[in-house]
Amino acid sequence: MTTTEHPMAAESQRSSTHHVLNVAVGEDLVVVRDLHTSFKTERGVLRAVDGVNLTIKAGQSLGIVGESGSGKTVMARSIIGLLPRQNVVQSGSATIGGHEVIGTPHKQLRKLWGSDVAMVFQDPMTALNPTKRIGEQIAESLRVNLKVPRGQAKSRAVEMLAKVGIPSPELRAKAYPNQLSGGMRQRVMIAIALACEPAFLVADEPTTGLDVTVQAQILDLIGDLRKQNAMSMILVTHDLGVVASRTEAIAVVYAGRIVEQASTTSMFARVAMPYTEALLESTPRIDAPSGTKLASIEGRPPDLVNTPVGCAFAPRCRYATDLCRTERPPLQPSGIDPDHLFACWHPLNGHTLTIAPTQPERSDPAPTIPTEAP
Repeated sequence: MTTTEHPMAAESQRSSTHHVLNVAVGEDLVVVRDLHTSFKTERGVLRAVDGVNLTIKAGQSLGIVGESGSGKTVMARSIIGLLPRQNVVQSGSATIGGHEVIGTPHKQLRKLWGSDVAMVFQDPMTALNPTKRIGEQIAESLRVNLKVPRGQAKSRAVEMLAKVGIPSPELRAKAYPNQLSGGMRQRVMIAIALACEPAFLVADEPTTGLDVTVQAQILDLIGDLRKQNAMSMILVTHDLGVVASRTEAIAVVYAGRIVEQASTTSMFARVAMPYTEALLESTPRIDAPSGTKLASIEGRPPDLVNTPVGCAFAPRCRYATDLCRTERPPLQPSGIDPDHLFACWHPLNGHTLTIAPTQPERSDPAPTIPTEAP
């Protein structure tokens, strides 16, 4: 997944000698090829990531969008190597600045984590150490990853708290996580993630549990800091509205696969995949009349231990035919926009197939949506 537009004209001023990555803006920073991640469970092998390919350039932001359970978080964590090794099976390749992640021991990956690759987690209350003061936790990242002296790290921690918009940063640096609001805790997580000026940031549902006003503030803050530091970013979310103005490219994920990917402009101008259309329809709109009932996607996401034959979205798709239920569509470029990829036998909005199905389609369409069992 690539785009050609990059709003950052200069590289981040990452002067520390402890940084490993040195990739110019516009060059490939993250390259993922045929990535598979599975978990061994009592029920069988759960295929959380099933053959993903994408590319993120230095300075580019990518939104990974999908419902809960679609595999988007596991995909993002797989790319940076932040998964346990027990009962996890991985194959394929994921490189960051030319450094292979898949199969590399955590001891070696720690050279990248923190200093060059950082993550903002969903729940700051569980991610932060409740027994350490906020300032200490930010300073620790600087001391461990960049070998910054203790006094300098302490001063830098206060600067980072001010940078993420926390009032009275000297005072807040002495507070414990439980003494801060949810919005402030999330700002602290951002401060920790960005303290070492990483080249690549993963923000995993960074506004979960926050009210709408604070959500917008946090997302705007991440966007502003990303542009200032010329960072690449993956923004993981279930809401297409969140990535609409905050990413240059979007990858829509369903059942562990990318089912549509394009530049953000192309995605919203001409959606190709029915699942993406369903996500858009379920997004609240400010121009909708008061009291408008929110749309929902009927049915449930598939069981990733027993993924259905054919298109995984077919049981929930209003356009599905027998072909969809028997043959899995490949991720292919549109006949009218080669940079817009989709996995669907019946693309929407004028998109045309470049890869034909291998079997003839029967003429008995089934446009109805199966209802959930009581």
